[in-house]
Amino acid sequence: MSDDFSVFWRNNERASVLFYDLLARAEQEAYDDDFLAQLAAYREAGGDAAHADIFAAQYLLANGDAASAAVCAERARAKRPLNPAVWSVLASADEQRGDSLSAAIFRIYLHRFTHTPLPASLPQGLNAAALARLTRAMNGALNAPLAKSRAMCDGGVLVFRPDVFVGEYVPITTPEGSASYWCGTYADGGFLSDRSYMMEDARSKDWFHDNICRDFPFDLQKAQEVHTAVNIDVPEGREVLLPIAGTKPLQELIISTPTHADQLAYLGQWFYSYMRLSAPTTITCEEPAPFAVGTPILLGHSARRHKLVLNILVDALPWNIVRTHFSEWMPNIARFFSNGTIFDAHFSTSEYTYPALPAIETGRYAHHTQLFQAEASHELSRTFLTLGECMKDLGYYTAAPILTTDSIYNGTMRGYDRLIPTVWNQPSGIGAERAIHHIEAFGEADLFTFLHLSDIHPWDAMGFNFHTAVETHLPLDQRLFAWEKATASVRLPDFEIYKAQFLAGLSDVDRNIGMLLSYIENHYEDDEYIVSLYSDHGSSVFTPRRDENPLDIIGENSTMAAWMIRGAGVPRGVIANELTSAVDLYPTLGALCHFPVASDIDGNLPAVFGGTARDAVYSFSLYPGQTFKLAARTATHALRLETKDVTQPDGTADFAEACVGIYPRGHELAAGCSLDSAELQAFFYPRARDFIHEIANNGELF
Repeated sequence: MSDDFSVFWRNNERASVLFYDLLARAEQEAYDDDFLAQLAAYREAGGDAAHADIFAAQYLLANGDAASAAVCAERARAKRPLNPAVWSVLASADEQRGDSLSAAIFRIYLHRFTHTPLPASLPQGLNAAALARLTRAMNGALNAPLAKSRAMCDGGVLVFRPDVFVGEYVPITTPEGSASYWCGTYADGGFLSDRSYMMEDARSKDWFHDNICRDFPFDLQKAQEVHTAVNIDVPEGREVLLPIAGTKPLQELIISTPTHADQLAYLGQWFYSYMRLSAPTTITCEEPAPFAVGTPILLGHSARRHKLVLNILVDALPWNIVRTHFSEWMPNIARFFSNGTIFDAHFSTSEYTYPALPAIETGRYAHHTQLFQAEASHELSRTFLTLGECMKDLGYYTAAPILTTDSIYNGTMRGYDRLIPTVWNQPSGIGAERAIHHIEAFGEADLFTFLHLSDIHPWDAMGFNFHTAVETHLPLDQRLFAWEKATASVRLPDFEIYKAQFLAGLSDVDRNIGMLLSYIENHYEDDEYIVSLYSDHGSSVFTPRRDENPLDIIGENSTMAAWMIRGAGVPRGVIANELTSAVDLYPTLGALCHFPVASDIDGNLPAVFGGTARDAVYSFSLYPGQTFKLAARTATHALRLETKDVTQPDGTADFAEACVGIYPRGHELAAGCSLDSAELQAFFYPRARDFIHEIANNGELF
C-alpha cells in the first residue's frame, strides 16, 4: 500500500493475475502440477488465504482426496462462511465422503443464494435432528420460532412447508452443557391453553406467517422434554423455581416430595407454569404425553453479583436529534440517568438492527461476527461469548421479557435462559410491565434482563397504523403523502408524519420506561443495580431529502445512537464527550460486572470507566448487493468511503477505485467540503485500511 497517501487503496495486481489464472484452470478442470505451482505462487504473492484454500480443495477433490479437501474448505469457511464457492466444494467433498445430509445442506444454500437447482435426491428417512438442520438451511435467521419452509417427511417423501416450532425444541445452537430451547406460547394471566388452540390451527397458514404473527408472543425456555417422570434436586437449605410446560390441555402431573403427600398439578398445553421447590421433588405424568421441564432457577443473592443488571434497547433512537431536547422529550428517563453517565458522542456500528444487535451483544463488528445477511442461516461462532453467556457464567438468571425475533436463530441470544419474542411489535408499555412482573417473580435471584423496544422504530407508511394522536393532530397536507414504492426503514423520507410518529412513540417510551425506572429506584439501593439504555442505530426520517443525492444511510442521523448508564460503579452526573461505539457496551459491562473479556474484541473500555479514550469510531454498511460504505469519525472530522462495486454475498468488497474523502464533522459528503490534507490522510488512511483489510477481496470473484 502506498505510504504517501496519494491513493487510498491499491490491489495486489500479482495476486489478482494468479487468481484468475487459477480460476481459468479450475474451470477447465486442469488440476495438474502446473495448477499446484500457480497455487503456491498465489500464496507466496500474498493472495487471499480463503481463496487459496478453495483452490486447494478443488484440486484435492479432483484427485480423489475428499477428506483433505474438506479440511481446506472448512478452513476457508471459517474465514468466509457465506461464500458460495466454499459451499460448493464442501457439498462435493461431503458427497464423495457419503455424508448426504451435510451435502444437501450446502446444496440448499447454493439453491437459495445462487439459484442452482435443489438436489435431485434429498436424504430420506430422516430423524428430527436431521430435519431441523435441513429446515435451518432453507430459512434465514429472522422470525424464530417460525419457519417458512420446514422440512417434513410426508409419506416417506421430504417436503418443505410453513410451520412453527412450538410445543417442541427450536433448532438453535446453545452453549455446551446448556439445555435446548423448548418453545411455548406466552400469556401473563388468562387461560392456560388458549393460545395453543390458535397455534394448532394457525401454525401452517400463510396468513399467520405473513401477518398475524407480528404481535404473537412466544416463550422460549431452556428445558428438557420428559416422558413419564423426572427428579429435581434442590440443594439443602436452598430453594429453586421450576418452569414446567405441558403438551396437552390440563395435563395432569403428580408432585412427590419427602415431606408431603402426593399432590396433583395441572399444566396448560405449550404454556410454562412455575413451582417453588424447597426439597428434592419427583414429578410424574401417568399419561402418554411428554412435558417440558425448564432449567431450575436457584434463588439467592451473591456479593459478587448485582441484584439487577438491566439492558434496555430503544430501537432506532437518534441521539443527535434527541440530545438537545432530552429533558423536554424524555423527562423521566433524563432525570434517572442524570445520576449516571450519558455518552454524548456515541455511534452505532451499522445502520440497521440485524448486524448491530450482535455487535452490541458480542463487542465485535459485523465483519467479525459474520452476521450481516439476514437471509443466511449462519450462526455466531461458538468461540465468541455473548453478553448473555458471560452473565450466565457469573450465576445470573438471564432473560429477555420482550425482544424481536431477529437474533435468536443466529445464536446472538443463546446465553439467555428465557426469551419472550414477537416478530414485529415490542411496545414499551408491555415491556415495562413484563419487566416489573419479571422482577417481582424472580427477584430473589440475581437478574440479567434485556428489553428490546420498538415504539419509535419507523416503518413504511403503506398499510401502517399510525398513532391516533398523530393522525388527529396533523393538518391534511402533512397527514397525506405521496407513496411511490415499498421503502426500507433505513431509507424512509423526512415526511412530517414520520417525525410526528417518532415523537409520539418517544413519549410512550419515556412514560413507560420512566415508570419502570421509578420502580427500580424504589426497590433497590443504588449499588444493587446497573441499568443501561441504548439504541442500535439512528433514524433517516430527520434527514432532509436532496433530490440530487441519495440518502446517506451512515450519516450522523442514521448512526449517532444513544447510550446512558447508571448504577453500581458508574460515575454520577457525567456527560461524557469521548467517542464511543456500540461495541463498547460489552467491555463496559465486563468491567462493572467482573466477567473476563477476550483480548481480540473490537469493543473498547471508555476512559470514564478507567479505559483509554478512542481516537476514532467506525460506522459502516455491509449489505450484499449494495456498495460498502464506511464512516470513520473523530471529534472534528470524518473519513467517508464508498466502493465502486457492490459488496459480495460473503461480505467482501473491492476497495480499488473506492470514493474516499475527508470532511469536517457536520459537513460529511457536502459538495466542496472535502479536505485535501496530508495530515488528515496520515491519520485516517492507516486506520480505515486496517478496519477493512479483512474484507478486501482484491477484485477476485469466483
